[in-house]
Amino acid sequence: MPKQNQTDPRRSFVPRFLPWLLGGVMLLIYWVTLNHWVTQLNLRQVAAAAGWLWQPEILTPLMQVVTLPFHWLPVAWIPVSMNLFASLCAAATLAVLARTVAILPHDRTELERLRERCDFAYLTGSLAWIPPVAAVIFLGFHLGFWKNATSFSGDIFELLWFAVILWQLLEYRLDEREGRLFLTAVMYGAGMVESWSFLGFFPLFLTMIIWLRGMSFFSGWFLLRMLAGGLAGVFSLLFVVVPLAAKFSGVYSVGIGDAIALNWDSAYHAARLLRLSDIRHCIALVSLTSLLPALAMSIRWSATFGDNSRIGTILVNYCMYFVNLVFLGILAWVNFDPPFSPVHILSNLGGISALSIYYIAAVCLGYYSGFFMVVFGKDAIPTRRNNRPDPALPKGLLWLCPVIIAAELAALAIGAAALVYKNTPAVLAANDDSLAKFGRFTTEKLPPEGAILLCDSDNPNQDLPYRSWAVQAELAHEGRWQKYPVVDTKELKYLPYHFYLHQHFPQYWPSLAKTNVNAMVPPILVLRLLDHLSRSNNLCYLNPSFGEYFELFYQEPHGLVYTLKALPTNTLAPPPLTTNLIAENEAFWKQVVESSGPAIRTAMHPVNLALQGGAIGWLMSHLHATPESNPNALRVGEYYSMSLNTLGVGVQRVGDLDRAAKFFAQAQEFNSNNVVAAVNLEFNKTLRSGASTTTVDISRASADQFGKYTSWNEVLAANGPFDETSFCWGVGCSLIQGHLTRQAAVEFNRVRQLAPDNLATRLFLGQIYLINRMPDLAAQAIHDPLTHPFRFALTEANSTDLNEQAAAIDFATGKTSEGVALLETEMNRHPDDEQLLIVAAKTFNRLHLHTNALNAINRKLKHTPNDPTWLFGKGMVCLQAGAFDEAVGSFNKYLETQTNPAAIFDRGLAYFRGGHLDEARADFLGLQKAHTNDYQLALSLGEIAWQQRQTNEAIRNYHIFLTNAPARAAEQKAVRQRLTDLGAQ
Repeated sequence: MPKQNQTDPRRSFVPRFLPWLLGGVMLLIYWVTLNHWVTQLNLRQVAAAAGWLWQPEILTPLMQVVTLPFHWLPVAWIPVSMNLFASLCAAATLAVLARTVAILPHDRTELERLRERCDFAYLTGSLAWIPPVAAVIFLGFHLGFWKNATSFSGDIFELLWFAVILWQLLEYRLDEREGRLFLTAVMYGAGMVESWSFLGFFPLFLTMIIWLRGMSFFSGWFLLRMLAGGLAGVFSLLFVVVPLAAKFSGVYSVGIGDAIALNWDSAYHAARLLRLSDIRHCIALVSLTSLLPALAMSIRWSATFGDNSRIGTILVNYCMYFVNLVFLGILAWVNFDPPFSPVHILSNLGGISALSIYYIAAVCLGYYSGFFMVVFGKDAIPTRRNNRPDPALPKGLLWLCPVIIAAELAALAIGAAALVYKNTPAVLAANDDSLAKFGRFTTEKLPPEGAILLCDSDNPNQDLPYRSWAVQAELAHEGRWQKYPVVDTKELKYLPYHFYLHQHFPQYWPSLAKTNVNAMVPPILVLRLLDHLSRSNNLCYLNPSFGEYFELFYQEPHGLVYTLKALPTNTLAPPPLTTNLIAENEAFWKQVVESSGPAIRTAMHPVNLALQGGAIGWLMSHLHATPESNPNALRVGEYYSMSLNTLGVGVQRVGDLDRAAKFFAQAQEFNSNNVVAAVNLEFNKTLRSGASTTTVDISRASADQFGKYTSWNEVLAANGPFDETSFCWGVGCSLIQGHLTRQAAVEFNRVRQLAPDNLATRLFLGQIYLINRMPDLAAQAIHDPLTHPFRFALTEANSTDLNEQAAAIDFATGKTSEGVALLETEMNRHPDDEQLLIVAAKTFNRLHLHTNALNAINRKLKHTPNDPTWLFGKGMVCLQAGAFDEAVGSFNKYLETQTNPAAIFDRGLAYFRGGHLDEARADFLGLQKAHTNDYQLALSLGEIAWQQRQTNEAIRNYHIFLTNAPARAAEQKAVRQRLTDLGAQ
């Protein structure tokens, strides 16, 4: 190509120096708006660098390499250091973007080819700076990019990696150095291991290389080298970095093979996700504002499209103006995040980052803004074919060219200013100190001598414990994190997590294992461990909670910290809140409301610029720009709301309705979606009005009515406890199903207070007290129904459950005759009640009242004499009662229709104890053929042989017994003595 410029255009200001200048300016802006602590965006990365994660980081190996230096910093320095790194990555990304836009080819249309004089076809001249500046401003001040630039989430580094790949591809167009393509292949291979988004962009990557190389792309040697480069990127991370990450991060023992397999599995599932119709639909939608304009600008368009007439050429030009103008408008509009923007479309796909989509859109915006600079800002160059090329507009309208350029500049300037105006408050709010205040409010109530801090996930379906990380960050900032180990309760079921805790806090957490072997810890062992720790340490919770731990402890609230104390032994309920404790918490929450309330209220009701008057309001309304909320304030608002609701329930249950109303109202003020607080506040109004509270509406007490919550666990974990009659009943039933009887007793006692004449509540309470061996309290629970049956609408027909429970209380208190009389009376009243007969038979048999048990069984068999279940039960009771012949008869009748080795064994026992040794031996020998080493059969056959003086048979079976019986079997000593007597020991 003959040179038309005396100087190399690659050395001009725009492509060479402007990117550095723009990157530096944006870096200063990001430093001014930098977050100096933690936010939801950077908490995950801060936790990884600070060592708060016990599992190895093997799914993001590239990120592990990049962030490795932060692991060596003091913990208190990590957040701000990582945020500074984010700003550097963002500035570098924008510098790369400016360079990329500056060297974009403007030879895609005939209009551009006739006007751009640069040897490399990129924009030159006095207006060449506008496209890079426009692209940098619109991307750099986009809300998502700006947030990531001031708070390190990891996405900004992945975007820089992506941007460098695109930049190198475009640089290849200038110097045709194949090394650049091989470098991009290596980088892209590594990116595919790091992030599944690179899998989605692979067709774009491949298309760009084909576009650059043309037919030479299909050279076998070139393809082989590109494949080798891609595999080098994949395998360098997969077989070098991943094993190192598995070795040195976390304490969880992961082999190299397992680590690699996990990465392959992750990539495989990501590839499968891309095939799902919902995800493909979302990708298609976001492509309309990014990949479609990129595709359009990559095509080298013909001058005439087959129509060589002047009118046809003009129409083609005007169509090109219109299409490019539409693309430019959409590409600028999408940065305001209207409903069709990538961030909204991808929001339902599990938090997938949309930054790479916005980056492509910014590159396209740079090209399309440059298109109008070329077409209307430059004169056409005469060619051999056309010495007088057609102007961009008819001669009479050429004066519009500078007007069009000025209008484009004005539109871009207004759009950029509006974008900065819209997003600056949102970024400042997102980088506020909401999480820092939450951390300080939490740590100020911690015991000064140290404590073990337990913390649940924010909700049962969420894996990221933001609450505990925020508290750990504040403790690190205060320099006292060593005294307060923060324990994630959902991880306590894993043995390696205990190993991790012991490694970091050996003075607080005992060692359960000498190695980090992968194993599960039974819940009962965790409970015993916490019980043991509570005897020598302060044990605190960082959130209101419920579950198996609270069958042993109760929570005493001190602001946002809940001290765990052992439940009293003489009752199932925790002590009520004292006056001093209520006053302490009221003073604390007054301080919180004054300090954090304004930010949370603003986040809940963000300013909608579209509703403002004037030009700004008009512009924002037509851009459909949605107001942005402060996510950090919203999250801590949820934390505060849950604690306030919990405190309100405690206060209401001691009768202080006015204070409780205030706490419930504040809970709703901090989180309008706290459905539990709304129910409690409404019920508080009912209590204060003196209206009836005795109705238990079972249909209303369902967690399903709360929309996004599908279970009681989810509702309570996100919002706190209920204090309304029907819902307390529902929660109590749910807790009983989970075998959390002590906590269920608290809820049913509250229902008993509110609805004293509800029979089912009394029966549940009686049952719970009996399970917990508190018969006196059980008797109190059912006292009123027994003494005032009319209040509970009791009749002879519906009092069976009550009398069953009364009998159980009699048995538990030693009043056996009274209990027997009650059950016998009920059986006489309801001879066909099978459930009653089952309860009676089991109760009598447990108390060794075999005659009564057989009476109950015979009542059933009188009506259904061949019922196998009852026949088997009769045989067992007769065996225990010593009625061996009757037991044999029952088992025989049972075995006529059933095949059950247990029944044959029990019949053999009945024969043996009844003195029918040959029949017993026949049963046991038949079973031994199938169960050769069964020690119980061997013992029984040995005893029969002993009595029949069959010495060899006795010795053989005794040896089988000793070989297979548990070491602590009670018969061990007697069998050994028998063998000694037989001379075989």
